[in-house]
Amino acid sequence: MRFIVVLLSLIFLARGALAQGDSAVRPQHAFTVLGTPALPADFKAFPYVNPNAPKGGEIHLASIGTFDSFNPFILRGTAEAHGVGSWLVLPGGSGSGSSVGHIWETLLTASADEVATGYGHLAQTIEVPADKTWVAFNLRPEARFSDGTPVTAEDVAWTFRTLLEQGRPSLRIQFADVRDVQIEGPGRVRFNFKTTQNRELPLLVGGLPVLPKHFFDGRDFTKPLADAPIGSGPYRITNFELGRSVVYTRNPDWWAKDMPTGRGTNNFDRVRYEYFRDSTVAMEAFKAGKIDIRSENIAKNWASAYDFPAVRNGAVIKREYVHKLPTGIQGYAMNTRRKVFADPRVRQAVTLVFDFEWTNKNLFYSAYKRTLSYFSNTDLAAVGLPSAEEQRLLQPFKDLPAPLLTQPYTLPVTDGSGNNREPLVEALRLLREAGWQVKDRKLLDADGQPAAFSILLDDPSLERVTLPYVQNLRKLGFDVRVRTVDPAQYQHLTDDFDFDMTMMIYPGGDIPGSELRDYWSCAASKSTGSSNVPGICEPAIDAMIEKVIAAQNRDELRDAARALDRLLLWNWYMVPNWYSQNFHIAYWDRFGDPAIAIREGFNFDTWWVDQQKAAHNDEARR
Repeated sequence: MRFIVVLLSLIFLARGALAQGDSAVRPQHAFTVLGTPALPADFKAFPYVNPNAPKGGEIHLASIGTFDSFNPFILRGTAEAHGVGSWLVLPGGSGSGSSVGHIWETLLTASADEVATGYGHLAQTIEVPADKTWVAFNLRPEARFSDGTPVTAEDVAWTFRTLLEQGRPSLRIQFADVRDVQIEGPGRVRFNFKTTQNRELPLLVGGLPVLPKHFFDGRDFTKPLADAPIGSGPYRITNFELGRSVVYTRNPDWWAKDMPTGRGTNNFDRVRYEYFRDSTVAMEAFKAGKIDIRSENIAKNWASAYDFPAVRNGAVIKREYVHKLPTGIQGYAMNTRRKVFADPRVRQAVTLVFDFEWTNKNLFYSAYKRTLSYFSNTDLAAVGLPSAEEQRLLQPFKDLPAPLLTQPYTLPVTDGSGNNREPLVEALRLLREAGWQVKDRKLLDADGQPAAFSILLDDPSLERVTLPYVQNLRKLGFDVRVRTVDPAQYQHLTDDFDFDMTMMIYPGGDIPGSELRDYWSCAASKSTGSSNVPGICEPAIDAMIEKVIAAQNRDELRDAARALDRLLLWNWYMVPNWYSQNFHIAYWDRFGDPAIAIREGFNFDTWWVDQQKAAHNDEARR
């Protein structure tokens, strides 16, 4: 589940003959939803890379969990996902690197320092008519898979059709506005759209990973892939042991190594992943010098767990990277398919008793801010009372939550002492209003059945945050248990919506679009494997999602997104957690990097092994 969120967040950020009447369409080197791409057609490299970065060296990285497949696009199996994603996944689901995958690449690639812009990668040029009814991509003739086979329009079309027919159901939701795909020549492919209102469609299909049709011929695409795949990317998988380790080796003949979108990136000769079942063991491996770099997402660890000799003597560097990215929302998602969470008053009561101030002060060293929006850290977040335009959008819907139009959305603010009596009293009032009663310290429904549920986690480190919250829930009379499972089991349980409450992350976007259907639409609530884990199914929310997707300018987008935000917040589907504008990175001092501040804050794909530093550092680790 988290991988597909992180994949959709990356597709979103990336995102023949002409038909009669289309002769005025001019091929472009890039496409952007906002104005004009920052870089000209003849740019030599992205401005945040070192185009002369040295190649070489080996790095060791850690991944938590296990894997039994190299196909991340299907429900079955637990995928090793770094071939299509980034080397490092940062807190909030953000990836450190562009949308060009390490094994499978995309038609367009995003710039780490721009918003909603895709530059031609596998595609040399892109064509979009004024009426936005289609998009065509002209492939680079030099584009090759690692076995030397050309990347063709047939590969693109086959990938699209296969992912929609046999891939995760959420992909069908993502690409619902694409009518069909047409091959207009060996190097030209065209996607026709059902609507002219979805401004991000060229980026969406441009962010489609292109798979080699000839590799999958004779294979059942729906089964876990246990063989090393072929791709067009800068790396090949040269060694692996399912569930334990995988080695990516740089392809010296990568077709794009001197392309503007490839120059200065993917500089490591080998990238080795070791899989750990426990994050504590992974941390010990890092301290012992077995792992080279670590993204730290636990504030307590960042404050106290890095006081070891290698940090004190400078062999390990701690750095904070400030980013300007949307932070979306992280929180405890309540499964409204379960009876206990069917009533929004119960969900509100459960939300009110999460004591963020105590948690932030005592567990996080006051490192975080409280999340109060599904679009946090952007101007799309709802603030104050609805504007006149927001009210106009919401007016047709009669069953809106009562306070939505008359009150700003707020959450209790405590003094951090742990004495949160007022939120508890208000929560009990809401529960009684919803028909629940407390008898012998147990919360019972109208039929006398106890209010019981479990909180599903996939990481033991989350227990230290969750258990104090459980204590507050028990004060209300809930019978709450915490259930921590391994990532593979977690994936299956959340894919099947077989849980009561779980920690969920919805990544943010500067220009949200079709991914919102997978997040919160009624169709997604009924689609196995979708990201709609709370089971949200409301006509007003569906309508606002479509308004967001169809918005033609920033004002329309802002109004629709804020109206959607209010609907999500006032229906109490999640217990909002926290967010940070910093990425915490620790690494053994053996790297070079461009040292250029970028919007994403951190892009590991532009780093390289500094041989002089590495020799000194590696000797010190022996």
